[in-house]
Amino acid sequence: MKLIICLLILSLTQVDANVFSQTITFQGKHVTIEKVLREVERQSGFNFFYKYDEDLMSKSVDVYFKDTQLKAALEELLVKNGLDYKIDNKTIIINRKVRTPKVAVPAAVHQEQSDVLKGTIVDSQSGEPLVGATVRVKGTTTGTAADENGAFVLPDIKTGSRLEVIYTGYRSYEFVVGSNRNLRIALISESGDLDEVVVTGYQNIDKRTFTGSVGKVNPEDMATAASGDVGKALQGMVAGVAVENTSGTFGTKSKIRIRGNSSISGNQEPLWVVDGIVLDDPVNVNPNQLYSGDAATMLSSAISGINPDDIADIQILKDASATAMYGTQAVNGVIVVTTKRGKAGKTSISYKNNLTVSARPSITSFNVMNSKQRMEFSEELYQKNLVDFTNMNSTYGAYGKLLYQLSRKEITWDRFYDDIQRAKTYNTDWFQEIFRNSATHDHSVSVSTGTEKATFYMSGSYFKDLGQTKNQHTDRYSGNLKGTFNLSDAFTITGTIYGSLRNQRSFGAFNETESVGGITEREYDINPYTYARTTSRAMRAYDDDGNLEYYQANFAPFNILHEMDNNFIDIRLKEIRAQIDANWKIRNDLDYAMIISGRSTSASSEHISTEFSNVALSYRAMQSVAIRSANGKLYNDPYDDSEFPISVLPRGGIGILSNNLGEFYTFRNTLNYRPVIGNYHSFDLLGGTEIKQRKYNSTEFTAYGLEYYRGLTASPDYRAIQRQSLSATGSPYYGMGVNTYREASFFANLAYSFKRKYNITLSTRADGSNRLGASQRFRFLPIWVAGVSYNVDEESWLQDVSWLDHLKLRGSYGTRGNISGLGSPELLAYYGTTTRFNPNEVENIITITAPDNPGMQWEKEKMANAALEVGVFDRVSATVEWYHRSNYDLIGNVEVSRVSGFQRKTMNWADMTNEGIEVTLNTKNVATKDFKWNTILTYGYNRNVVTRLQNSNGVLRQTVDRGAPMVGRPVTGLYSFRFATLNNDGLPLFYMANGNLSNSFSKYTTNLDMLVYNGSREPLGSGGLTNQFEYKDIQLSFLFTYSYGNKLRLNPILLRYYSDVAAIDADLANRWTTPGDEQYTNIPRIIESETRSELLQANADPFTAYNRSDIRVVSGSFVRFKNIMLSYALPKSFVKSKLGINDLKITGQAHNIALWADPNLKGQDPEAIISGVSIPAATSFTLGLNVSF
Repeated sequence: MKLIICLLILSLTQVDANVFSQTITFQGKHVTIEKVLREVERQSGFNFFYKYDEDLMSKSVDVYFKDTQLKAALEELLVKNGLDYKIDNKTIIINRKVRTPKVAVPAAVHQEQSDVLKGTIVDSQSGEPLVGATVRVKGTTTGTAADENGAFVLPDIKTGSRLEVIYTGYRSYEFVVGSNRNLRIALISESGDLDEVVVTGYQNIDKRTFTGSVGKVNPEDMATAASGDVGKALQGMVAGVAVENTSGTFGTKSKIRIRGNSSISGNQEPLWVVDGIVLDDPVNVNPNQLYSGDAATMLSSAISGINPDDIADIQILKDASATAMYGTQAVNGVIVVTTKRGKAGKTSISYKNNLTVSARPSITSFNVMNSKQRMEFSEELYQKNLVDFTNMNSTYGAYGKLLYQLSRKEITWDRFYDDIQRAKTYNTDWFQEIFRNSATHDHSVSVSTGTEKATFYMSGSYFKDLGQTKNQHTDRYSGNLKGTFNLSDAFTITGTIYGSLRNQRSFGAFNETESVGGITEREYDINPYTYARTTSRAMRAYDDDGNLEYYQANFAPFNILHEMDNNFIDIRLKEIRAQIDANWKIRNDLDYAMIISGRSTSASSEHISTEFSNVALSYRAMQSVAIRSANGKLYNDPYDDSEFPISVLPRGGIGILSNNLGEFYTFRNTLNYRPVIGNYHSFDLLGGTEIKQRKYNSTEFTAYGLEYYRGLTASPDYRAIQRQSLSATGSPYYGMGVNTYREASFFANLAYSFKRKYNITLSTRADGSNRLGASQRFRFLPIWVAGVSYNVDEESWLQDVSWLDHLKLRGSYGTRGNISGLGSPELLAYYGTTTRFNPNEVENIITITAPDNPGMQWEKEKMANAALEVGVFDRVSATVEWYHRSNYDLIGNVEVSRVSGFQRKTMNWADMTNEGIEVTLNTKNVATKDFKWNTILTYGYNRNVVTRLQNSNGVLRQTVDRGAPMVGRPVTGLYSFRFATLNNDGLPLFYMANGNLSNSFSKYTTNLDMLVYNGSREPLGSGGLTNQFEYKDIQLSFLFTYSYGNKLRLNPILLRYYSDVAAIDADLANRWTTPGDEQYTNIPRIIESETRSELLQANADPFTAYNRSDIRVVSGSFVRFKNIMLSYALPKSFVKSKLGINDLKITGQAHNIALWADPNLKGQDPEAIISGVSIPAATSFTLGLNVSF
C-alpha cells in the first residue's frame, strides 16, 4: 500500500518471534523497490508506512525470494539499499538510515530526555505548519496542541505509547512511539487527494474499489473568467460529455448531454449537485423552451449564481452505477460540485481579479451584399415589378424610404437619384454600430481559518459584465460562509449559508411562437446579432447631422439603437441557501449522517416597451386608410362591425411583468456501516431516506399604457385587454400559478471488496412523486443497479511486470427513470367568456387545453457499461468505455384523433437507444525537475436511434432546423426536401414520393417519403485536446475542442417577401434570371407577387421547401481553439521578503480564439442558436491577478 505521509523514525525494543515466521516468494529482474514492497504487502498482510521518495522507490533491483523469511527479505531489500525498518504490530515503518555520532551522556540526563517527545506538524503538500493540531495519547486526555510554528512538546511519553494526531480538514494519523524523539509529521488533507476519491454526493468512495463511470474536472483547468459560468467551461473536459455553448448571454444554459439524449420531448439536462444537495433551476422552464432565446432562458441555469472560485472539485457521474443513489433524477447524468472548506491553522486570505475584454464581431465574416449590390438589387426589384410595395406600408429601408418621400413629393427626382447613389456607398457594418468592445470585471475574496475545534471558509465575489451590445449589462454578487464544528471526537456539524444577487439588463425579446408546420416566429425581434447580420448595409444608423436615422417597421418609425434603448428586459434574481450537515461517528465502522437544506429564489423579469418604442408606436400606427386596414395591432370592436379599427394604446407603452418565487427543501438521513472481516473482506453498507419539495409560485401581468418615463404610471384602456383576449393566442393579461412537486425516496447500497482486488456494488432506490397521474401504481418507481470491478494489477502473476502501473476492468448494469417535465397527467383548463354581439348574452366558459391521462408512467431506462483502465510506464494512462442505453415509455405531446375532442395529448409514446464509446488518454510527455509537459485527450461517440414512435409529423414539422425524430433514425435527425433542378421559369422542382418532379405539393402532406435524411442534427462525436506545459514557475496550457458527424441548415436565402431592409445573401447574385440559366445555377429567381399568391393559395410553399432542401445542408463538424492560459507565479522568497505576501500569480487567457468549420457556413456559428436574447460568445482576452496572504 502506498501512503504519502511523513518520514517517521521509530523503533521497537522487541518483536514477536512469529512476525518473522512468514515467508515470501517473489522473483524479478529490474523491478522497482515500490513494486516489491507491494508484493510483500500482499503476501504477508503487513502494511508499509514510509515517506514517498520517487528516486528511491523507483530504484531498480534484482530479487529472488523463494520461501524466504520476512526478516531476511526485508534485510535484503531495505537494509542493503540504505533503509532502516521497524515493525509495530502489522505495520512496517521504513526510513532512511541516519548515522548519529555517539556522545557520552550522563544516565540521568538521558533518562529525562528519553521521556520527552518533540515534533512539528505540517501540511503534506505545502509544508506549512498546522497551527492548533492536536497530539495526544490515544484513549486518554494526555495531549497538547501545536503552536504557531506547528511545533509541540509532550513530556512523560513512554516508548511504545500509541499517539494520534487530529486536525480538522485532515485525515487523522496514529503511530507508536519509538526511540526517535524529534518527529516531523505531515498530515494529508481530506480534499487534497480527490484524484483517488470519487465524490458522489452521498459517499466518498475509494477510486480503486469504485465500479461506476466518473469523469473528473480540475477547477483550475477551467476557463471561467470570460463567462463567469461553470457549465460553459466544461466543453471538451470529459469524455462522453458533449457541451454546446448555444448562447453567450449570461444566465442561459449550455446544452450539456451526458452520453446522448434520454428523452424526445422531456427533460434532458444533467443534475447539478452542490455539496450533496440537488440544485434545481430557479425558474420552472419548459424543456422545449430552454434554447429558444425567450427571456426565461436567462433564468434557466441553476449554477449561474455560484462563484467559480469557491469550487474545490467537479466530478461527473455517467453510468447507472455511479448515479444510482440519485434514482430517477439522474437519468441524464450527475455533475457533482464540491465547494471549499476552511482549514485550521494560520488564517489564509486570497484575492483574485480578472479583467476580460471582448472583441466585437464584423460583417466581413458573413456573405452578404454590400450597399451598392443591395441598392442595385432593390432597383431591379422595383423596375421588374418583383416587389410587393403594399408591404412598404409596414416596413421599408433605404430604397423604400426614398420612394415614399418621392411619392409624397418631399424630394425631387434629382434628389431621389442622388440619394440612391449616396446610399450605395454607406456599407454600414451594423456590428460596429450595435456592438462594442466590452469589458468584464471579476473580483473574488476568500478567507480560510480555524482551530482543531472549528474551521471557517468565507468568500465574496463581484462579477460585472458590461455587455457586448449597448444597453446590456450584468452585475452578480455572491457570498458564502461555511463553518465546520467538531463538537466531540464523534460528532461533527457543518453549516453553510450562501447567497447571490444578480441584476441584468438585456435587449427586449417577446416569446417565440410556433405556427402550423413547426415554423417559429417572434414579434418585434430586435436580437442585435440577427439584426446586424440580416439588415441591409445600404441603411445607416445616423443621418448627415449625426441624428438617428429612422426607417419603418411594423407601420411605425424604427431605428435599432433607439429601439434597444426603449425595448429592454430587466432581470433580478435573488437566491439564498442554508444547509446543515451533521455526522455522528457511532463507532469506527458505523456513521450516521443527516442533511437539512433549504433554498429560496426570487426571480423577476420586467420586459419594458416604453411609450417611444416601435412596439408602442405600432399599436397606434394609423396614419392612412391603408395602414389602418392592414395594422393587426389595432382594435376591431366585435360588437360594431361598422366601426373603423382604433388604437387601444393611445398613450404609453407596454410592460410585461413576471415574478417567480421558488422554495426548495431537502431532508436526508443515512446510516453507513463499514465492517472489515479479517484482512481481506471489507463491506460498505449505506441506507437512507430522502424527502424533497419544490414549490414554484409565479405571477405575470401585462401593463398596457405604461408610461416608463413618467414614473411608471399607467393609462390602461380596457379594449387592450379585450383585444388580447380575442387574439389568436388567447393569452390572458394577468395570470398566476402554483406548482408543488413532492418526492419521497428510500435507497440502499451494498459494496463488497475482496483484497481491494474484486469489488461488487449493489444499489437500489425507490422514488415516489406527486407529478404522476391518479394511478397509484405508477407513482413509485423502483430502480436497481449492479456493478463489478477487477483490479487486475493486484494479481501475483503481474507483479514482475515493472512497466504496468495499474490495470482495471469494470462493468455495470441497471435501471434509471425520469419525469419528463413536459406536461401534467392532470386535466388542464382555464376560465373565459364567450364573445356575443349583445353584452347581456356573454357566458362564462371553461376551455380544456389538455385532457387527463391517469395511466401516464415514468420515463425509464436500462443501461449497460463496460470499461478498461490502464496505466503504463508511469507516463501513459487511458480509459476506454462502452455503454448502451435503452430508453422507453418516453413522454410527449402527441396528436390524437379529433374524435376525442382534443388535438394533442400528453402520453408515453416513444422508445429509443443510445450506444457509444468513450476514450480518455493522459500522457506525461516530458517530466523533469524543471520542465513538464502533459497531454489530455478526450473523445466521446454516441449513436442515437428511435425504435418506437406512436405517430409522425407532417413534412414541415419534420424538416425543422432543430431536427425531428423518426423510427430508425436519431431523435434529432435532419430531414430535407429533395431538390431536383430549376425549371425553365426559374422555379425550384423537388422529387415527390413517387419520383416525379413538382413544386406544387401541399405543405400539409404527411407523406414523409418525399424527404431525404441528411444526418443527425447533434454531433456523433466530440471531445477536447489539452496540452499543459510547466517550466519552473511558468505554466502554459491550451485547449482545442471538436465535434463531428452532424449536419446543419444554412440560413435561408430565398424569401417569401422581399423588402429593401434585409441583407441579401451575396450568392443571390447568381440566381436564375433568364431561360437557360437553370443549366448553370440552382438558385431560383425572385418570384413576383402574382405567382406567389397562386402558389400559396394552393398550399404550396416552394420558399420554405427550397430553404429546407438538401442543397442547403452542410457539415456541422468543427475544431475550435477554445482557450489558452499562461501564468507566472513569482518566487515565494521574493514576494514574502519584498511584498509581505505568501503568493502572487499573474495570468493571461484568451477565449474562442479560432474556428475551423465548413467554409459554406460563411460566418454561421455551428454551435450557436441565435434567437431572442441569445447571442454567440465573443472572442475575449483576460488578464488576472491571484494574491494570497
